[in-house]
Amino acid sequence: MSAMTLSPEEYKAYEDRATYAEEQLKILAKRMSEIERAQESNTTATAGVDPAVSKALQRMKDVMLKGLVALKKTMVKAQDHTKELSKENEKLKIENEKLKYQIFHLKRSLDEAMGVEEKAAS
Repeated sequence: MSAMTLSPEEYKAYEDRATYAEEQLKILAKRMSEIERAQESNTTATAGVDPAVSKALQRMKDVMLKGLVALKKTMVKAQDHTKELSKENEKLKIENEKLKYQIFHLKRSLDEAMGVEEKAAS
């Protein structure tokens, strides 16, 4: 897995783009449903719907759906990577605290040993 690092701002931008794309897809799906209902009912409303427009809307819907799926995959990868980084960060914090503790005691032991040597040398 390649290292993908997203800042909170980049993550927010992806999330905003995904939300916008989902909203646009809902609008497009609603429009498509209206056109399909009009075509199925074969009423005078159908006469105003150009088949080329209907096909163009269907193509646009397909393109938007593909884009949304790709964006969602990217978001999932980013979320997984963020979770991994959070776990790694927690492990490193724990390790850092352990090392600080060890250093504290090593320094104290060294100070005690140096104090004993200084007293012996006097």
